[in-house]
This record gives sequence, structure tokens and C-alpha cells, in this order.
Amino acid sequence: MKAQLAVEWARFRKALAAAGDIGELNLEEWRLVAERDRKGIPPALSVAAVQGLLKLEKSGLRGQVIRTGEETAIPTMKLVAQAQAHEVRIQDADHSEAYAVLAYQAGRRLGLDEAKAVVFGDAAAYLMTNWMQAHVEGSRTDRVIMEFKKTAGAPPEGGFLWSQLLSLSCRNGFKAMVDLVRQMGTPWFR
Repeated sequence: MKAQLAVEWARFRKALAAAGDIGELNLEEWRLVAERDRKGIPPALSVAAVQGLLKLEKSGLRGQVIRTGEETAIPTMKLVAQAQAHEVRIQDADHSEAYAVLAYQAGRRLGLDEAKAVVFGDAAAYLMTNWMQAHVEGSRTDRVIMEFKKTAGAPPEGGFLWSQLLSLSCRNGFKAMVDLVRQMGTPWFR
């Protein structure tokens, strides 16, 4: 469990680098629970979600494997297909729950207060998995998601791959999200 969360934290650290450094993983800061608690604040990571995440990782059924271009004669498309053949889309409720907590913790490390970090966490989880967590009012989350889309573009059909989330445009999108969330409560963002 710790090893998988460390891998995911490292991915978040790279994706959020433009917004600031979130430091090393520290599970002592997290709220870990046995049963799912998808409404509690701060967001909690359930043992069930981590077990589901690990099961999907080990089975290879984590998402839809990318095979675009395997049958093509175009060299560039073949290279892209080979590079992404082992990468999968992350579209399940367990990843969404885990990513909402990871993004919340990352937001706290970036200096967001609890309420702002929750909005950031829910928005990031939705962008990455297409599964919405509902810890806060949806209109704020929707506005933050739109800020990402204005900066980095809409997620591809079927969701993002981690290699895409680590791109410069997505890093700038995450930075724009953090900057917008920091303005919550001001006249600019009510």
C-alpha cells in the first residue's frame, strides 16, 4: 500500500511542479479509514480504495490500454503506440477516491487551507479519472475544472494518461487551478 501511494505521490509531485514543491510523502498527515467516507472533510482514503487500486494495478485491468497505431506503417505512430502500450487510463472510483485525497494533501502542502484544498482535490480527481468526488459544492469545483481546461485543454476522450498529465500544458493547467483556488473567497471568486 505504501509503495503504491509513494508511486502516485511522485507522479503528483511532477505534475504539480509548476505550482510548487509538495515534498515527500508523509502518510501520518492523512486520514486513513477502514470503510469508505466520501463526504468527510478532510477527505479520507479508505483501505477498500487502496486495495481496489492495488488489485487493478496487479491485474492490468486498471483502465483501457492504449494501442493506437500498432497496425500502422507510419513510424511516428508506431513509436507513440510502443511508448504508450503499457500506460493505461485511470477511470475508476478507487483511483478517484485516492486521487482526491492525494490532491487534497498536495494542495495543503502548496499552502491552501482545508476548504480550498478540498476543492482542488475534487477537481483534480475528476480531471484525472472522470469520476467526481463530492466533498464540497459542485459549482466551485466546476469553475476550477474549467480553469484547467482553459489553460491545458479538455481531457481527451477516455481520460488522461500520466504521460499527458506530466506535460508542460497540464503542469500549467494545474498551476492555474491552484492559483484560482487561492483566490476563493475574494471578490474575483465568490
